[in-house]
Amino acid sequence: MKICMLTSTHGPGDGRIFQKEAKSLAKEHEVTIIAPSDRSGSSVADGIRIVTVERPDSVALHPFTLLRLLRACLAEDADVYHCHEPDALLIGVLAKYLKGKRLVYDIHEHWPSEIPFDLGIRNGTPGQRMLSALVSRVEIALARRAEGTFAVSESVAARFRERGFDPLILSNYSIADLDVPYNLDRNGRDLMFMAGNMQSFHGVDECVRAVERARERYPDVSLTLVGNVREDLRERISGSGREGFVTSTGFLPYRAMYERLSEGTAGLLVFQPTYYNISIGLPNKLFDYMLIGLPVIASDLPEIRNIVTRADCGILVDPGSVEEIADAIAYLFDHPDEARRMGANGRRAVLERYNWSAMEADLLRMYRGLDGTSRSG
Repeated sequence: MKICMLTSTHGPGDGRIFQKEAKSLAKEHEVTIIAPSDRSGSSVADGIRIVTVERPDSVALHPFTLLRLLRACLAEDADVYHCHEPDALLIGVLAKYLKGKRLVYDIHEHWPSEIPFDLGIRNGTPGQRMLSALVSRVEIALARRAEGTFAVSESVAARFRERGFDPLILSNYSIADLDVPYNLDRNGRDLMFMAGNMQSFHGVDECVRAVERARERYPDVSLTLVGNVREDLRERISGSGREGFVTSTGFLPYRAMYERLSEGTAGLLVFQPTYYNISIGLPNKLFDYMLIGLPVIASDLPEIRNIVTRADCGILVDPGSVEEIADAIAYLFDHPDEARRMGANGRRAVLERYNWSAMEADLLRMYRGLDGTSRSG
């Protein structure tokens, strides 16, 4: 079967799309990813064909990206279009009816709250509520044209279940059989903070201030930001004299990311619940920390709480409280044996329970049964 994975906002090397789903599907199918990038082109990576279309710098020009994606999509001789966002789903619906193919919708986010936030519309305003309702109605209507639906978590799936869908849950668990470095006997004080493209809701400011407070007792504490730091955040850090204990790596490939994380003593995951999609989120960063045995200091939010509590792999905090974050840091430094125990628990939980192999089996099973007549919704 030929599968065309279509994304309108994620890069071609996205962890969920490329590293997990596409690589898994490529074991039994022919897979192409169509994605926006800095330039257009075609290449092959790990047996997966990647087609990129040029993405304009301005968000206002996003419709041009969609037109380029549609043109690239229609040029593909695919049996199934696997779409990752509502606007990609719209393109997939057009391709389905123009080419007589099948369609799958992969729900990563709670888009009715995510899209207004991305457009800079303040949460709770009449404009935000109206746009959220519109996005929800359009997304549900488009999803009814799909032969299959996936969701990243039960919280994300809930809105669809209420409307008669039965999404298959494909969680962002780590790939446990990767040969990644890990060391459960960590003695340093280098804290890790990871995000693909750091924004204010990731809690960078809160973590920097918490580390600054922790340095009053532990002067050798440092913070490593793994990922791309937005210019405004970088300026705030460098302009405050904190660059002496805060470093950033920029984007790192998968293997290099794990190598850098393995040098740390704990992982920070303090998402700020500024809008609904963040409140119900379950970031794959949590499982990456756990895989390499890092104890975590994480936001006390429903999906995150469920994992951290069940695995007993870290400390939950109020993400808006710098004091709680600093106290959690101090606790791990004051109780190194407990920190090692939490790290070991997290790694064991990923190896035994929260790993991608189970998700891969479900994904492949669903595609084997995709016959054009099954419909989720």
